[in-house]
Amino acid sequence: MPLLCQSQLASDAKLWSGISVSKKVNDFKFSIAKEVRFDENMSHLDKSFGEIGSQYKINKTLYVELNYRFNRDNDYSTESYQLIHRVDFGLSYKRKVDKFRLKWRSKIQLKSASTDENNPLVIRNKMSIKYKINKKIAPYIAYEFYYQLNTENCINRNRISLGSSFKVTDQTDLKMFYLFENKFNVKNIQHNHVYGISYSIDL
Repeated sequence: MPLLCQSQLASDAKLWSGISVSKKVNDFKFSIAKEVRFDENMSHLDKSFGEIGSQYKINKTLYVELNYRFNRDNDYSTESYQLIHRVDFGLSYKRKVDKFRLKWRSKIQLKSASTDENNPLVIRNKMSIKYKINKKIAPYIAYEFYYQLNTENCINRNRISLGSSFKVTDQTDLKMFYLFENKFNVKNIQHNHVYGISYSIDL
């Protein structure tokens, strides 16, 4: 019992929704996105952010990307908020095998955060498998983990998600997913059930 009482376990249901617009220019791809996220069983606006990004195609399988995010984090308990800047630099490997789309992405993420947070600098690794049923529907499964670099060198978060993308038109896609997030090796252990929907436009 004393061991169980050292940390408080929290579980929550969340909703993530967003829209993005992207444009390819030769081997570059530029994007802009807006997203809002709700927590406290989808009853409270947890955060909203805008993000701009760029991706460069090195060859058929290798890509590099750079993103900047300006985020407003709302605190439910204190009824306050923080404005946070986040930058990440990543490398992706993509490969097609018949109807399967395999992807591995690794990126370094740095954000401005309050001093009581223990994860402003992390390495994120994500692997995903997508299966293209036809020209319109492509379900996928993905796994991601966070490796903390600053105060402690350890894995402190992982995510597993199931979802599918649906092609609405030649230039627009709708994505729906479920994500289970597990935070550990942190002050407040959390299990989150995330339901998401996003709409993307490719100009």
